[in-house]
Amino acid sequence: MTEKAIKLLSHGENGYFLFVEGGRIDHAHHSTKARKALNETVEFHKAIQVAVGMTNPEDTLIVVTSDHAHTMSLNGYPDRGNDILGIGGKARDKLPYTTLSYANGPGYRMEWLGSRHDVSKDDL
Repeated sequence: MTEKAIKLLSHGENGYFLFVEGGRIDHAHHSTKARKALNETVEFHKAIQVAVGMTNPEDTLIVVTSDHAHTMSLNGYPDRGNDILGIGGKARDKLPYTTLSYANGPGYRMEWLGSRHDVSKDDL
């Protein structure tokens, strides 16, 4: 869509303003879906690359920003080469932990008594 928009808008004499949103990144984070958020980020990156490739930096300003952040965390010391979306290793309590997790949202668990849930049994 970015390519088509630039092709259509670039015919004008007075320049143009194009807003391209990667809004599904935000939706995925609100649902604590790390895989979806990362996939949507890759797609957004591709859209930005299209814009960079089709425009001239001498007369084009491309701004990439976010209006807020989320609580996705990179945890502990994951084993080298592990799947970023999978189990990162085991903690001192011998239970596994995920490389990525959220501190709120649908997938978050509050551990009140100091014990932890075995995340290797979850559908990651």
